[in-house]
Amino acid sequence: MIRNLTIFIVLFFISVQAFSQDDHYWTQQFGAISTIMGGAVVAGVRDNTAIYYNPGALGFINQPSLSVDANVYKIDKIFIDDGLGNGVNLNSAQLSIYPQIISGLVNIIKSDHWKFSYALLTRNYANVLMNTRYTNTDFDPSLVFPNMKFIGALDYTNQLNEQWLGLGVGYKINDNWSVGGTLFISYRAQSYQMTNYVRLVYKDSLTDLFGSANNDRNLKYKTFSGLLKLGAAYQTGRWKFGLTLTTPSIQVYGKGDIQREISEIELDTAGGGGGAVIMGRQSSISAKYKRPLSIGFGVEYATAKTRIAFSCEYYTKIKIYHLFEPDSDPFIYPSSADTGSIHKMLPSFLHVQNAANPVFNFGIGFSQDLSTKFTLMLGFRTDFSSYVQPEEGDNFLHNSAGWDLYHFSAGVSYHQKRNSVTIGFTYSASPAKSIEQNNDLVIPVDFTSNPVVYANSFGLVIGYTYYFPK
Repeated sequence: MIRNLTIFIVLFFISVQAFSQDDHYWTQQFGAISTIMGGAVVAGVRDNTAIYYNPGALGFINQPSLSVDANVYKIDKIFIDDGLGNGVNLNSAQLSIYPQIISGLVNIIKSDHWKFSYALLTRNYANVLMNTRYTNTDFDPSLVFPNMKFIGALDYTNQLNEQWLGLGVGYKINDNWSVGGTLFISYRAQSYQMTNYVRLVYKDSLTDLFGSANNDRNLKYKTFSGLLKLGAAYQTGRWKFGLTLTTPSIQVYGKGDIQREISEIELDTAGGGGGAVIMGRQSSISAKYKRPLSIGFGVEYATAKTRIAFSCEYYTKIKIYHLFEPDSDPFIYPSSADTGSIHKMLPSFLHVQNAANPVFNFGIGFSQDLSTKFTLMLGFRTDFSSYVQPEEGDNFLHNSAGWDLYHFSAGVSYHQKRNSVTIGFTYSASPAKSIEQNNDLVIPVDFTSNPVVYANSFGLVIGYTYYFPK
């Protein structure tokens, strides 16, 4: 009987997925105007956010200024219908308040050609919390263990914060052409924890049996990297064009901690029992995170009161690599458990893989001057997933469903001589996507539900810019 319950527990832990929002490059936008315009500003950006969208356009900015923009209210929601079995859903709904970008343009030298800029921006931000618990006291009598009472639970946390510090320079060649570049220093911190456990009691005519199993995983890491963004801007008449190239990241530092435990215990009133424990932990080990090469292009047509803009960006593929690859020598007890499939998983017990598919995103923006002081703006952009299923089965961070996102935005700007204020609303949604079922709290020895992922968010963005005297 203990052997049968061991098989039951192994089936319960056959695969546990983690869900992440870090597979999208265009989720975050920078600057209230650029956000509301759908990020379609590679060609026509003429404010401080040029340091990110196209540093080549810095040369066309005539007045030094300071800008502060923030997502002052943002709700991110992920809902997985039947995520852990029929009627057992997973849900995360988190309120976030954080700055988008603080940026400025300064006159270091007196020149109509050279322009210098700085920025601190939130490149990636995620806060996903999920937990669920299911108690099964009416187990199906047609199954293997008709008298079993069962409790299962999942707790999941994934938090990410990535900040970029940028120093940019632009050079205006003439009234038509300007070029520039930005050096970004990236600080990335991510922490992840997942606890999956099951408790069960079985009673038959011979004995009472108690079983317990845990599957705990947690890690955290920090990296510092550098990358360069180059840009060129061209304008003639009512038309503007922009072209950018962003280099892959070059990491200068990366450290982290990782811990994993799989355990099971079985006890019965007849004096029998058994179990196994596999534990591994590594601290202050090397961590690596990569960003891809990307190429952006934009075009904008403008009249005296109207702007119509289009931008796109292509991100290259990142081959599978290890975020963590420590020497895995986990503790295992009893030693007799080191057989078969368990023996095969031990060398990569603490490994974490990452990768990215190529992605092509595009955005469309529209603005209309309603008066000399008010401007209406609308925007749309795609945000396709770069998710790749890694080769090693135990992937901690990026076993997401690979859903695509679509962002919609609208807002207004109020302009005065020395300052401007922008306020806008954003809505993001993912079409319903079916995913593979990897765990079942309702019928632990059978996978019969069809999980469907829904993701959406609502946001309020506000920006303020102060223009210094020329």
